[in-house]
Amino acid sequence: MTSLSVVIPTLRAGADLDRCLRSVADERYAELEVVVVDNGSPGVETTDARVIRNEQNLGFVGACNQGIDATTGELVLLLNDDTVVEPGALHALVAALERRPRWAACQAKLLLLEDPALLDTAGSFLTATGFLVHRGAFGPADAFDTSGEIFAAKGAALVLRRAALAETGTFDPAFFAYFEETDLCWRLWLAGWEVGYVAEAHVLHALGATASKLPSAFVQFHSFKNRIRALLKNLGAVRATWMVPFHLALCVALSASYAVRGRPRLGWAILRAIGWNVAHFGGTLRERRRVQRTRRVTDRALMQRVMRSAPLRTFLFYAR
Repeated sequence: MTSLSVVIPTLRAGADLDRCLRSVADERYAELEVVVVDNGSPGVETTDARVIRNEQNLGFVGACNQGIDATTGELVLLLNDDTVVEPGALHALVAALERRPRWAACQAKLLLLEDPALLDTAGSFLTATGFLVHRGAFGPADAFDTSGEIFAAKGAALVLRRAALAETGTFDPAFFAYFEETDLCWRLWLAGWEVGYVAEAHVLHALGATASKLPSAFVQFHSFKNRIRALLKNLGAVRATWMVPFHLALCVALSASYAVRGRPRLGWAILRAIGWNVAHFGGTLRERRRVQRTRRVTDRALMQRVMRSAPLRTFLFYAR
């Protein structure tokens, strides 16, 4: 049986984490190790898992990278602490990667915990704007019942093949949180791997349980900062010459929109995200050289598989 490591970062601990751990244990997966990475929470009280304790919050990225490095499974499942694994989900995720040796990563079918009749997401695709379209978001749960490839998986229930990570590395440590899984999935695609969605694996997700406790401007800053960095690193030279300026223009427009609507902090967060990328452009350029030097797939070939049209509602989603 393929060995599986489960890594659960937590900032809050408490009842949600306990429920998540119980759902994992109930799967009774034979070759399993579970690691909780405690990002300075009030305290994790559990004997069901190995706990790595941090004195400060290293972010989702830092905690996940720490957990991946501390585990040994052939596959690594990253779980948010506010998820519940439905019966059979672990076995379905592992079986999907066993059947598809080119899949480096896959996502479960994420359902809303408060209303399992609705989807959280069934994976994401890239648009020409640089923003993502989240397939099935808040739509009926009985949609997307067929497994298949996606551009990017959501980190709330994401399985990674350790052999693929040996080629691409783990999450970009500059990200802290947000868009890190999309950047990693993008790099996996460029390295010649594929990313998938497993319809048979159901995981419930209390959407926003952690993010809702964070300042909106904090979330906005990191989301836009990381998206811009990912575009700069991963796009081929020709596509980057038009897609990055286009994306930045949209970001400035969104910032102005927030200011006009009386939400200047969110608009300023976007401008700070652009400023961060200007200040750290040298480091991003070094990462870009590394990614582009090892890529095996052209932009043209990749975009034919992972790019989708961008309806107006996609852009409006980011302008809320």
